Amino acid sequence: MWKIGALVGLLLISSCTANFCYSDVESACNTRESMGENPTLANCNAQYGAINHLLTDLQAYVSAHIDTSFEYLLMSSHFGNYDSNRDGFKGFFRKMSDKAWENAIDLIKFITKRGGKMNFNVLPRIKRSDKNLVLELPEINSLARALDTEKQMANEALHIHNIAEHHANKHDASVSHYIEEKFIEPQAETIRTLAGHTNDLKRLLSDNDAAVSLFMFDEYLKSTL
Repeated sequence: MWKIGALVGLLLISSCTANFCYSDVESACNTRESMGENPTLANCNAQYGAINHLLTDLQAYVSAHIDTSFEYLLMSSHFGNYDSNRDGFKGFFRKMSDKAWENAIDLIKFITKRGGKMNFNVLPRIKRSDKNLVLELPEINSLARALDTEKQMANEALHIHNIAEHHANKHDASVSHYIEEKFIEPQAETIRTLAGHTNDLKRLLSDNDAAVSLFMFDEYLKSTL
């Protein structure tokens, strides 16, 4: 019996949701003044759940990915110049820049799929100090900078996931599942990799032949691309 009751409940919810769009269409069709125009069908969209309540957080996360992508791109360019000439670091940060850019695009696609729009005027929630905006860094400092950035991005993903999962007025299983699958799991691997690179390079730089060790580490990074 409980299955039948649940099914009836779902049908009633669907009917109510459909009626909103139906009412808009019916009103537009019955109003002669709007027949020759493009009547606004406010409820005929792909929005459902709590997407409207989560939209600003998602937009801010898109902006954070765009900012991060450009930061990594600048770091990559720094290591690719004639002075640094670190092809491994150049390729490593270029790859991270491309990944952040792809994540931003994927987020925008998800927002539009759920009936929202991207507002590029929404600033990232992540705040960085002026000191951290310096991107022409030595090799180990650049890895440490990237590690801090990825931790901030991961914490922001956890923030959105927590709201979508537990907040009474913003609960949306679709958003929480998307954030967990697309960001939380891959970010854990990225953070682990960056932490390992930072500590490995620190140990290598403590050797007597630090210049050679740094060259070999750069070659190792190039081989992993």
